[in-house]
Amino acid sequence: MNDYQKIQNLIGSYGQTVDAWPRQPETYANFFTEDGRFTDNGVTIQPRHKILQLMQTAAAHEKDQPPLSGTKHLQLNPVITIDGDTGTGSVDLVVLELVEEQGWRVRGCGRYVDEYAKDGDGNWRFKSRDVRWHKDLGPDPRNPGLATAYAEFFKAIMS
Repeated sequence: MNDYQKIQNLIGSYGQTVDAWPRQPETYANFFTEDGRFTDNGVTIQPRHKILQLMQTAAAHEKDQPPLSGTKHLQLNPVITIDGDTGTGSVDLVVLELVEEQGWRVRGCGRYVDEYAKDGDGNWRFKSRDVRWHKDLGPDPRNPGLATAYAEFFKAIMS
């Protein structure tokens, strides 16, 4: 498998893990370098141990959610550039949400803007992953308060 394919596998594995039930916080956090960062709604979570804390907190919160709930992150149209042991890329994002009363619906669309690094163990990881929501409408244009809630949640993890 070449480096381009390994980065595509990183992107695909990320999408499957972020939606896994039950959550897999350690697996998710290990997609990032030790100093890795994840940015959503203008708030950055960094380094990897804080990303792990974010996912552990999300997992604890979601234990009490109804069975007909959750998300599916579809990542499309990857554009990847590699330069030695680093790279950059972008991946279109469509987030589907399962809502008990409605079934599946498109919740949000955007793009991940990524930096990749080959870590000391030879695995490709995200150095940074920045979510850019379509037209800056946030993760759910029909629920603008969700962006604020996410931002506050991220800030609490970083404090």
